[in-house]
Amino acid sequence: MRLRLQNLYTGYFALVMGTEIVSIAMLLYGHMVLSDLLWWIGLCGYLALWLAYGARLLMWPHRVWADLSNPGTAFGFFTIVAASNVLAVRFLFGHEVLWAIILGCIGLSCWAVLFYAILTILILGPAIRLSAVNGGWLIAIVAEESIATLAAAMITAIPSWANGLFLVGLTFWAMGVMLYVVFIGLIMDRLLFQRVMANDLQPPYWINMGATAITVLASSRLLLISPPVPILTTVRPFLEGITIVLWAWGTWWIPLLIILGLWKYIRDREPVAYHPSQWSIVFPLGMYATATTTMARIHGFELLHSVGALFIWVGFGAWTLVAGLALRQMSTTRHRSGVGENNS
Repeated sequence: MRLRLQNLYTGYFALVMGTEIVSIAMLLYGHMVLSDLLWWIGLCGYLALWLAYGARLLMWPHRVWADLSNPGTAFGFFTIVAASNVLAVRFLFGHEVLWAIILGCIGLSCWAVLFYAILTILILGPAIRLSAVNGGWLIAIVAEESIATLAAAMITAIPSWANGLFLVGLTFWAMGVMLYVVFIGLIMDRLLFQRVMANDLQPPYWINMGATAITVLASSRLLLISPPVPILTTVRPFLEGITIVLWAWGTWWIPLLIILGLWKYIRDREPVAYHPSQWSIVFPLGMYATATTTMARIHGFELLHSVGALFIWVGFGAWTLVAGLALRQMSTTRHRSGVGENNS
């Protein structure tokens, strides 16, 4: 247990992200029992992970600093931001506005600290090799877009803040789009012009699609604000155009990611075992379902409703599979511990 805590995966809050976004997707289609169950599972995971991360920081601060200084692991910390904001949106749907505001403040504060701390450390540190670039970098974009999504969702709950919340949402949405363009260029360079081994294709590469999905969700929610704020009239054509472009780009990624996964696990026969990074597959699938369903409410995009309805169950299936692998690993670990104690 001590060793696990010492080596805690920096992106473990993806568990909360994946669980809560599937909960939201279930809610949108009226599956209330499953939605509420996942909501509370995600909330328990959120609290437990804060305790684990806090204990690790107190007991092994040098390990946390090493992760922050490593371009391969630093961006995983942005899952804290995204998890806080996705959970806040779920609380909003449960009419718990105060808790949503508290979680939103946590997410925004963590984003401000992590974003500038990590970029400063990486810029002033040793030169980063292209081989260190991976899909996990895009969790920084997911974090920004989660703030935009929460700001747009809060407008319905607090209409008196509509203008300010819209400006916050639009600002973080735009920052996320610009950063995505920069990072996806580096990632494509890494994939196309560097040798790719099976071990390189880790689950965070699914964030290539997940980052576009949450960006589509954020812009869709901004477009669906009713009554619209004055600035929306000016930016509506731009938002609608970028929304369909990013949705198409994200959709393009899905078959490619499946093909690469089959190559990794079938051709190279890599064993399927639980790793917390696998929650980075659940979140993009659940987010794609939620984003597509929300986008289908925009005039002209209604045909996409059936696509969103299909991917809700794809996301839930992925969540069930990863949760099953996690439970199997826990059971195996406990069994081995029990055998070891008996033998001693």
